[in-house]
Amino acid sequence: MRQQKARPVFLNLLQIKLPPTAIASILHRVAGVLLIVSLPFLVYLFDLSLRDNDSFIFAIQITNTPWVSLYLYLLLWAISHHFIAGIRYFLVDLEIVSGKCSTRLSAAIVVAVGLLIPIVIFMVSNL
Repeated sequence: MRQQKARPVFLNLLQIKLPPTAIASILHRVAGVLLIVSLPFLVYLFDLSLRDNDSFIFAIQITNTPWVSLYLYLLLWAISHHFIAGIRYFLVDLEIVSGKCSTRLSAAIVVAVGLLIPIVIFMVSNL
């Protein structure tokens, strides 16, 4: 009889070391989903801001709440990361960025710059 391999019962995903390309890819997908899911709220805020002066003031009050402000900064991260990762994927498709070393480096740059842009905007807006 053939013995079966002992398979792990529990796979801890936090212990798996993902390469930078996988992290950039996963974050690109998360950012895309977040942007699509956020469209109704953003359209509502835009519509509210264009109705009249009172609605505009109400839209500003909505965006000044701490949770909505945090959510908008998260959306800012999603936009910046999705845009920069899209440029990276475009360069990979054109084979400008190719090879294991350059793709890992470009993925690490995408993750770092995607995080850096919202931080800089947050710091500048709170001066």
